[in-house]
Amino acid sequence: MRGLVVVDYGWVVVGQILLAAALGAVVGLEREFGAQPAGLRTHILVSLGAALFTLAGVGLQRSDPTRVAAQVVTGIGFLGGGAIFKEGVTVRGLTTAASLWVTAAVGLAVGLRAWPAALVTTVLTVTVLWLLKVAERHYLAFRRHLLMCVTLQDGVSLDEVERELLKVVPRATMLRVTYAEHEHVIEMTARPPATASLPQLAESLRRLPGIAGVNVSG
Repeated sequence: MRGLVVVDYGWVVVGQILLAAALGAVVGLEREFGAQPAGLRTHILVSLGAALFTLAGVGLQRSDPTRVAAQVVTGIGFLGGGAIFKEGVTVRGLTTAASLWVTAAVGLAVGLRAWPAALVTTVLTVTVLWLLKVAERHYLAFRRHLLMCVTLQDGVSLDEVERELLKVVPRATMLRVTYAEHEHVIEMTARPPATASLPQLAESLRRLPGIAGVNVSG
C-alpha cells in the first residue's frame, strides 16, 4: 500500500512538471510570434525551473514555501533584467521581462498544486499580451513616443527646419543635434498624430524642404 502511494505521488509530480512546461509554452508562443528576445524555450524553462524549485522546497521537512518563492522571484529578476535594453530614448523588453516574471509565478503555483490559479493566470497573461496589444495598435497608437532622426541638406538653416518639423509633429522635443563633417542630424522624440501611420509620417517629413533623409522608429 505504501509503495502504491509513492507511485501515485510520483505521477502527480510528473504531471505538475508537464503542466508547468505546457503553461510556460502557451505564454512563450505568444512572445515567439511577436519576435521577442525571450520566446518559447525561455518561458518553458522559466516555468519548469520555478515548479521544480517549489516541488523540491515543499518536499523538505520544515520548509517554508514562501522562502522558496522569494528566491525564485529574485532569480527571475536577474533574468528579466537581461531582456530589457535601451535604444535611444526608448526602453524595450519591459513586457517580455514581465511575462517571464508571471511565467515564474505560474510555475510556482503549479508546484504548490494551485491549478486554478495557474490556469487562469496563463489565460489572462496571453489575453493581455495578445488582445490588448491589438487594441493598443488600433486605439492607443497616438500615446506612443517615436524616435525621429532627420538628416539635413548642406547649407540648410536649423531653425527653419525645426519650424517645419513642428508643423508636422507639434509635440516634438529636440534631443540632440549632431554636426559631422558631411552630415547634420537632428534627433527628436514626439507623439505622432493620431491619424498617421509610421510610413505616412516618415513620408511627410521626407517631403519637407531641407530634409535629406528620415529615420522614424517606434
